[in-house]
Amino acid sequence: MHESVAATAPSTVLTVARLSGAVDALSSAIAGFALLAGTRAFTFTALLAWREPVLGGAGLVLLALVGWLRWQCRHNVARRIV
Repeated sequence: MHESVAATAPSTVLTVARLSGAVDALSSAIAGFALLAGTRAFTFTALLAWREPVLGGAGLVLLALVGWLRWQCRHNVARRIV
């Protein structure tokens, strides 16, 4: 006996919605940390991404790494001060 299509559709929709939310959160985090790395570098990388998407994407990930490192260093310094 087969399940009806209506019974499986909500679970598929929920899965896609969760996946979409995760991708959105990840891209927001990458952009946020890239902005922490520096606005001029972020603007240059965004303009590069307009022309060369692969290089721009790699540049945004590298900027996000630099931004994350700066954020971690600031967080550690704030802990030492308090």
